[in-house]
Amino acid sequence: MTTIYDLAKKTGISKSTISRVVSGNGYVSEVKRKIVLDAMHETNYIPNQVAKNLREKRTNTIGFLTKEYFPLVGDFLNSFTKIAAEHGYSVNVYFTQTADNELKTLRLLTTHALDAVFILTRINSWDTISSYAKFGPISTWHRVNRPNIYSNFIDHYPIYYHVMNHLYENGHKNIGHVLSSLRNANTRARTRAIDDFKASHPDSNQDFQLFYHTQTGTGEDAAQKWLAAKNKPSTVIFYADFVAAEFISTLRKNGKKVPDDCLVVGSDNSEIAHMMNMPTIDLCFRNQAHNAFIYLYNELNPDRLPYETQNPHWVDAY
Repeated sequence: MTTIYDLAKKTGISKSTISRVVSGNGYVSEVKRKIVLDAMHETNYIPNQVAKNLREKRTNTIGFLTKEYFPLVGDFLNSFTKIAAEHGYSVNVYFTQTADNELKTLRLLTTHALDAVFILTRINSWDTISSYAKFGPISTWHRVNRPNIYSNFIDHYPIYYHVMNHLYENGHKNIGHVLSSLRNANTRARTRAIDDFKASHPDSNQDFQLFYHTQTGTGEDAAQKWLAAKNKPSTVIFYADFVAAEFISTLRKNGKKVPDDCLVVGSDNSEIAHMMNMPTIDLCFRNQAHNAFIYLYNELNPDRLPYETQNPHWVDAY
């Protein structure tokens, strides 16, 4: 088992400095702190006081990581912090923005400055992220298959196929799709549903497909492409309510009527969908936030809290 003496020998940094890094008390330069934390991670060092009595070293603080802000972050965070507060936990929000910042935040698990981490949007590989799970539980809503990371994902394939079928049965044979990056497993599930739907409904048109890496300006760009299209889809399904709302706003600025000229369908069932009075797909993000916290709590405590059932479904306009 690695000790402070081993870390001192490995890094060439004094035991007293390493002790300050481990305890979180006292000044240590950022350069030396990074060297020590990297060495702790490489050698699987766990502070003795944490290893001996994890409960006594609790901060009752969970890190909530996202690389950037988009409207659903606020809704998800509100649900997550509410259930956390009910069970005595505080939530620190980290807008990581870069891979280095994300790692710096994950390292807070190694000194137990954070008890656990939830990842809304990630930057580093799952291989890298999962290596920190030995220092504290990690959960995410991403679709990831890791034994040491709780993945509270929704399978988008069945609900997306259902929504396309619902639209088709209501006369929409030319269906457009505005999707997130193919790096996203949910996007790949949606594209599989599109391909299968095309195969089973050869008279439908699914050619209008756009992919985006961010939500910023996406709705406006998609609207401009819809306006320029020769064969405009009569309905467009979006990967986020916010993007769908921006699409609607841009169409209206260009004299188009929604839903008369184009039926717009969002995803998330967020407050934005309510305000815009548009149909949307409830992907259970509130349940996902609840269950993501429940996993972390159950890993940190001897008592067990129950998980909520997740049932994604179509939501009509309000």
